Amino acid sequence: MTRPAGPSGDEAARFARIEALLDAALDLPAEAREAFLTQACGADHALCREARSLLAAAAASEGFLETSAPSPAQSPPERMLGPWRLVRPIGRGGMGEVWLAERADGRFEQQVAIKLLHRVGGDEDARFLREQRLLARLEHPGIARLIDAGALPDGRPYMVMEYVDGTPLQVHVRALAFDQRLALFLRICEAVAFAHRHLVIHRDLKPENILVRRDGRVALLDFGIARRLDGEVNQTGDLRLTPRYAAPEQLSGDAQSTLTDVYALGLLLHELLTDRSPWGELVGAGPIALLQRARRGPPPAPSASVDSAVRARALRGDLDAIVHKALRPEPAARYASVEALAEDVRRHQAHRTVAARGDALGYRVRRLLRRYWFAAAAVTTVFIGLLVALSAISMARNEAVRERDIAQTEARRSKAVRDYLGLMFRDAGRHARDGDALTAKAVLDQAADRVVQDFSDDPVASADVLKALGELHFYIDDYAAAEPLFRRWLAQEDTIADPEAAAAVRFALAETVNRMGHGAEARALLDAAQRYWQTDPVRHADVLLTSRMLQARLQREGGDPAGALRTLEAALPQRLARSGSEHVETATLLTNLGVAYVQAGHLDQGIEVSRRALERWDRLQMGSGSEALNTLNNLAAAHYRQGDMEAAEATFARALELRRELFGPSAATAALIGNYARVVHRQGRLVEALALCAEGEIMALAHAGSVSPLTQALRVTRGEVLLALRRVDEARAALDAVFREDLSGLPATLRLRATLGMAEAARLQDDPAAAAAFDQAQALADALGTGAAEFEPRLDALRRAQ
Repeated sequence: MTRPAGPSGDEAARFARIEALLDAALDLPAEAREAFLTQACGADHALCREARSLLAAAAASEGFLETSAPSPAQSPPERMLGPWRLVRPIGRGGMGEVWLAERADGRFEQQVAIKLLHRVGGDEDARFLREQRLLARLEHPGIARLIDAGALPDGRPYMVMEYVDGTPLQVHVRALAFDQRLALFLRICEAVAFAHRHLVIHRDLKPENILVRRDGRVALLDFGIARRLDGEVNQTGDLRLTPRYAAPEQLSGDAQSTLTDVYALGLLLHELLTDRSPWGELVGAGPIALLQRARRGPPPAPSASVDSAVRARALRGDLDAIVHKALRPEPAARYASVEALAEDVRRHQAHRTVAARGDALGYRVRRLLRRYWFAAAAVTTVFIGLLVALSAISMARNEAVRERDIAQTEARRSKAVRDYLGLMFRDAGRHARDGDALTAKAVLDQAADRVVQDFSDDPVASADVLKALGELHFYIDDYAAAEPLFRRWLAQEDTIADPEAAAAVRFALAETVNRMGHGAEARALLDAAQRYWQTDPVRHADVLLTSRMLQARLQREGGDPAGALRTLEAALPQRLARSGSEHVETATLLTNLGVAYVQAGHLDQGIEVSRRALERWDRLQMGSGSEALNTLNNLAAAHYRQGDMEAAEATFARALELRRELFGPSAATAALIGNYARVVHRQGRLVEALALCAEGEIMALAHAGSVSPLTQALRVTRGEVLLALRRVDEARAALDAVFREDLSGLPATLRLRATLGMAEAARLQDDPAAAAAFDQAQALADALGTGAAEFEPRLDALRRAQ
C-alpha cells in the first residue's frame, strides 16, 4: 500500500512537544494547569493556544467512565400495552429498546413502533420524557411522529411511534445518481428546518437515524438527545452523541445551536456524494482526535475523496464549496441556517451562483453561460462576447488550480494528523505518568481503580461500570486487565440479581479467558450463558447468533474444524435474515467463517470469504477498524497456508502497519507481529524474525498473560527461528517454557508445532528423547488429518533422521 509522505521533522517535534505539555498538565490539579501552560510555553503564544484548546477538550470529556451505564434491557411483563400487542424487538440502544407492535383491539389495523425505557428514574427517565415533549411539537411528514405514550405497571415509560417501513439511508442511496441524492438531501433539510422553526435541534443527525420510505419521503428518527433552543443546549456531559457526526462544539462541550445540525448535514452531504466518511481512518480514533482534526478546518473536499476522475469533476467547484462552508469549525462561518444550506444546493442544481463561492466574476460568468447556453451560443461571434468568454476561461483555469492546491493542502493536513496519531500511540511509552505509560490501557486502569474505591460498599451501583470497563479493556485486546473486572462482577452476582446481565458478563469472560488459553473454562462459561438465552430464544436471537462465533472457535481449537465450519455455515443464513448483508454482525460472521474454511483446509473458500468480509467492512466505512484488521490478518494467514509468501508478507505488513498506527500495543498487535515473524522466517530473514518475536512476546505477556495461546505461539515461533539459526540451547529453552505450561488449552496445530520443535532440538543435540518427541508429533499430526499437511516436510525430515 502506497502511503503519502509523513510530516516534516519540525512538525513531528512540535506534535511531540504539545503531547508532552498535555501529559504534564493533565497530571496537575485543574486550578494549576493554566499557570503551568503559560510558564512552559513562554513566548510561543500559538503553541500555548493549541495546547490550551486541547486541554479544555480533554477536561470536558473527563469523568465519563464514572457514571453508571444503563442496565440491560428488560422484557415488558405483558405482550399487551393498552390496545397494542408487541410483536418483536426491532432495535436496542443505551436507553431502551424498540418493539414492532400492532393494534389488537379490533377497531382498525395499524402497525407502530413502541420505545421502552430500560429502567425507571435517573437521567434516562428525564431524557425520555423530554423526547416525548419534543416529538409532540413536531408534526411533519419527514419526522416519525409520536402517537401515544404511557407507563408500564413497573413505572417504566414507553412511547408509541409511527412505524416507518423504510430503507436505511445508506442502503437506499447506493443506486441513486448525484442529482437524486441531492434531491433526497433537500428533503432531509426540509425536515430539519421544520424542527428548527419549532425551536428543536436534533444533535444526532446521521444515516442510521434516517429512513427512506417506499414513496421516497424521508423520516427522521431518534430525538433522544435533541434539545429545545429556548432551553439548555450546552450539555458537556452528554456522551450519547456520535463522535464522527458531531460538530466541534459538541465534542468540546461548547454552546450548541441550529448551526450544530448544519455541521452534521455537511458531513451527511459529504457521505452522500462520496459513499465514505470524510474523516477516513480517524473514524474510530475517538472524540479528542476528531475534535483536534475538526478544529484544523473542514475535511478534504468531496472531489478529493473519490477515486473516479469523472466523479471528482462532478463534485469539484460548487459542491466542494457547499460542503466546505457547512463544515467550517467556527459556527459563525457556516451557513446561517439549514434553509441557507438547502438554498445553495438548489441554486447549484439550477446552475445559478451559490453563496459558498462568493461573487468572483469568472464564476458568475460561467454560471450565466451554463443557464443561458442558447443565447450565449448566438452571440459567440460578437467580439465582446468572445473576449468575455476567453476571460472566463482564464479565470476558470486559475480557480481550478487554486481548488487543486486547496485539496492538496487538505490532504497533507489530514496525513499529518494521521501521522501524529500514529506517533502518539507508538511512542506513548516514552511519556510516563507516575511510571506508567500514558495509553488507553493506563486511562482504563486508572478508571477501574477509581471504581473499586468509589463503589466498595455499593456493588449494584458499580456493576454496570465494571462491565463497561471490562468490555473496553477487551476491545483494546487487553485481556489480562479485562478478566479481573468480569470476575469481580460475577463475585457479586447474587447481590446484583440481574440474570440477563450475568449471562452477558459470562459470555464476555468466556471470550476473554479463551484468548488467555483457558479453553475448558471458556466452554463452561459459554454453555451457561447460552442456557440462559435459550429460555427465550426469540428475544435473545441476536446474542445467540453472536455466540456461535465463540462456539465455533472453541470447536476449532478443540480439534474439530469440521464442526466449527458447520456451526458458522448454519449461522450465516440466520444472520443475513436478521441483519442483512450490510451489517457489522454479518461482516464479523464472515470474518470468522473465512478462518473456519482455512482451518478446515478449504483455502480458496477461506480467501474468497475473507475478501467478501473486507468488502463489507469497506462499505460500512470501517475498513481500518479492529475487526477489519483481523480480517486482513486472516486473509494473510490463508496466503501463508497456500505457500504464497509474497502475498502473505504484503498483507501482514499492511495489517501490522495500520494496527500499530491506529491501536498501538495490544494482544492483537502482538498476534500480527508473530504472524509476520513466521513469514519473514520462511523468507530466510532470520535475525529480523527473531527481533519481531522478542517484541511480540513482551507485548503478549503484558496484554494476554503467560499461558495464553498468543504468548505460547510467539514462544514457539521464537524457538523455530532459533533452531534455524542453530542456536539450539536457546531454542530448547524457549520451547521448555511452552511445555512448562498446560498445553490442553492450545490449538492442536500449535501443540504440533511445539512438539516438532522439541523433537528437532533433541535430534540436533543427539538427545535420545528425540524419538519420543517425534512419536508424539506424529500422533498429533494423525489426529489433525488434512490440517497437518503444512507440517509434513518437517515430519519427513525427522522420520529420515530416525
